[in-house]
Amino acid sequence: MKRTGTTLLILILAVCSAHAMVHVLEGSLPCVEQSIAAQYDVNQETTGWLQTMWRFPWGVGALLAGWLVDRVGAKRMLALYLLGAGGACIAAATLPGLDLLFVSMFVMGIMASIYHPAGLALLSHEMTPDTLPKTLGWHGVFGSLGIGGVPLLAAGVLALTHSWQAFYLVLAVMSISLGLVFVYLTRQSPERVFLRVGRAHAEDRGDWISFGILLVMSSCIGLSYHGVTSFLPRFLSDASVLGWQMDSEIGGNVGAASALILGCFGQFLAGHFARPKRLEWQLMLICAGTIPFLIGMSFASPEWKWWFVAAWAPTFFMHQPVFNSLIAKYTPRSRRSLCYGVSFAVGNGIGAISAGLVGENTDLQSAYLGLAGCAFAAAVSGGILWIRALRTPPIGPENG
Repeated sequence: MKRTGTTLLILILAVCSAHAMVHVLEGSLPCVEQSIAAQYDVNQETTGWLQTMWRFPWGVGALLAGWLVDRVGAKRMLALYLLGAGGACIAAATLPGLDLLFVSMFVMGIMASIYHPAGLALLSHEMTPDTLPKTLGWHGVFGSLGIGGVPLLAAGVLALTHSWQAFYLVLAVMSISLGLVFVYLTRQSPERVFLRVGRAHAEDRGDWISFGILLVMSSCIGLSYHGVTSFLPRFLSDASVLGWQMDSEIGGNVGAASALILGCFGQFLAGHFARPKRLEWQLMLICAGTIPFLIGMSFASPEWKWWFVAAWAPTFFMHQPVFNSLIAKYTPRSRRSLCYGVSFAVGNGIGAISAGLVGENTDLQSAYLGLAGCAFAAAVSGGILWIRALRTPPIGPENG
């Protein structure tokens, strides 16, 4: 039975807030990697692999997280993610030495890996096929608020305290506070576990070939995303917009925030216009639409850097509600959490590698040509998925 009214609204808002928080955590290192590099006297190659140390378990850990969510329930796992990530933030801020910072980031990535298989599966179970894309659109808006808001939050904390450790303590308070909300929600209503429910229905089957194509797309999209965002404040630190020069880490963070926050519009529009029968070709067009902006970023002068990023962000983030709706369309309810986990593990586990590779490139701009190639591969895969959808009738309920 679907939840209705106030209870469903509270649950959706809580899940969306948890989504914003995971992207705040994800975006935290790019915002302060220059301060960390200065404190430990290392270069961007080291901070690039530090980011990979966070991002790799964030992706791969989703495999185990999806398996656990199908067995113990989403709300319990969401509480674990938020409380555990908050503890890792405290460790990052207080434990001495670069080696322990690597360990803290690894643990934080593991905790954050729980979110997507838990949060997305919870929403897909609670919403109908017609309302799911719009709900995922709002879910994506919150995620973009997290992505775009964290550089602004970092800029404020750095301006007040000049301490990246203080920034992580602020994140710890935010994460633990939201985790306590999920502890409350878990105690207020029984957990819904769909592992055994789905097995009882013959129509609860998946289109595993189409799901495999989505995994290829996920890896290409992930490489592009992590490559762009891992050093975005550094990339924009010499940019200028309408005469304002972003000549510092704080300025680069403000520039990144103002560009990434535009992703909210892309998420909202995609969620509003997405329909179950049009998802495949919409995803293909979105992936293709990012290519010219990535190419532009690779050749842009300081006066044009921000504008290309600002055009890339809303276009790129349109893919999330569409892509996540397609996962629900092609996977069975009984394995939904695990399938979201597999998709996220592929996209962010493989994608995490690009953070280290881009960091090793002394000319950040030249790396964006390779990221444009990743976007092209995603668009081609999307075309294959679209053709298959035209030729293959849906299996079972269109959205599970």
